[in-house]
Amino acid sequence: MQHRKYVLMLLLIAGMMTGTGCKKFLNVDPVDSMSGNNFWKSKDDVEKFMTGAYILLRNYTCMDGYSLLAMADYRCTAWVPSTQGTGRLYISDLNNNRIKNVLSSTASTSGGYGDFDQSKNTFGFKNMSNWGYMYRIVTSANTVIANIDSKDILDITEEERKKYKAEAIFLRCLTYFLMVRHWGDVPYVTDPSDDTPHERMNQIEVFKNCLAALKATKNDLPWTYPDPTLRGVRAMRGGALALMMEMNMWMACFDADNEKTYYQETVNLGTELIDQNGGAYELLPLENFKEIFKGSSKESLFEIGQDYNFGETFGLLATIADIVLRTPYKKNVNVTYLYYATPYLMQLYEPEMNGQTDKRIDNWFEQPNMYNNTGQFVFKKFLNTFATQQETENPNDAKILFRYVDAYLLRAEALEKLGRYAEAIADVNVIRNRAGAELYTGLETNQFGQQLSDAIWWERERELMGESSTFYDLVRTKRILSGQYTPFPITFDEFLNGAWTYPIHQDVMLANPKVKPNPFWM
Repeated sequence: MQHRKYVLMLLLIAGMMTGTGCKKFLNVDPVDSMSGNNFWKSKDDVEKFMTGAYILLRNYTCMDGYSLLAMADYRCTAWVPSTQGTGRLYISDLNNNRIKNVLSSTASTSGGYGDFDQSKNTFGFKNMSNWGYMYRIVTSANTVIANIDSKDILDITEEERKKYKAEAIFLRCLTYFLMVRHWGDVPYVTDPSDDTPHERMNQIEVFKNCLAALKATKNDLPWTYPDPTLRGVRAMRGGALALMMEMNMWMACFDADNEKTYYQETVNLGTELIDQNGGAYELLPLENFKEIFKGSSKESLFEIGQDYNFGETFGLLATIADIVLRTPYKKNVNVTYLYYATPYLMQLYEPEMNGQTDKRIDNWFEQPNMYNNTGQFVFKKFLNTFATQQETENPNDAKILFRYVDAYLLRAEALEKLGRYAEAIADVNVIRNRAGAELYTGLETNQFGQQLSDAIWWERERELMGESSTFYDLVRTKRILSGQYTPFPITFDEFLNGAWTYPIHQDVMLANPKVKPNPFWM
């Protein structure tokens, strides 16, 4: 496979970029010192560096010691510790938004944390407050953008230059997207040699800059790749459009005066994604869920790949799977650590359980333990082959950031906000039809007595649960303020004060005095 050909070299490049320390909050080296004087001479050099950037993304989001993405499955959500699951105090702390407990170097060594320094490495808390790791990805992407037009690269076409630049812009914008959802306002940097201290830019302005860059380059990305092993793991036009939709829906939350504009733009982007992809993407039969979550399927718009055969093994908390599986799905494990809070799970599926059908019930939950809270609950959504099936191991699934379902569900949400109810219901029913569930009828209220906005919300929860989106969806819809949608709501004043963000590591602020902390965590 072409993208595996340079694995050893790319790991060396990634190591070169990640092993330089964090003397400044961005830790930016000049391009020539990062790349070497003999680099950027061929298309092969570009490919190596570009793939190295993807490796950095995987390293700092999913590998050992890093689980920035996975925190959204636990924080203020309805996943709760099993009465029989041992340890894992961090789950309750994340449930209750006690982020400082998780990050504190003086945290108790009892109650499931054990050796805390080791716990931080094992469970991936190392990058929860230090954004310096993520800026290394930004710097890597900026380096590609700064060098791709070099006249010294002779064996590359103009079309290929544009594609590589669009890939790098996508990675940079994706990284800013992840950081904004995590910390709110962040410094915005596009020059790889810029090591000057920057103030935090308002998150709306960050996204506007990203959206302008994506709009200018998205059409230089392919809808898909002839090589199916590249599908999803390399930037595609569908992934760029989904990212733009997510950004617009986030901005609608924090810039209410212009929310209608953002909703309309989301609709436009979703329509482009759905109507113009030429068959590049499709919703697979739900029974094929293993194929979907293994990765590189036609349902994937962008993912972070994992393959045991090439030494790509995610950290324990990169996905939720490690703590919701047991025997017979995982050897030597008798109980699961988590279960889904019964009232919340019933809110999701009770209409279907009472005489209706939904393929997600039987495919994703072990019966009759769907409502068990004593260690027998099993969530089967991520169930691909294990390397050894030992206790401390994840299944071999990809970390999918955007699926084709996002196009329908986000467009449905935006259409409802614009009062275009029939169109919104049609989009939701695409997802329900795939799940074999009863189709919604009516306009503002469905046959289950739910307002359409809530019906779309619960459909999104049914479809994306366990995919590291719940907390961020709670935030951007402000449903995090209501106990109707989460067992662990925060108050409006806490929300305004930044309780939805994460603290910023003191090393970041010591290196750059212009960076001020998020008020809630002061």
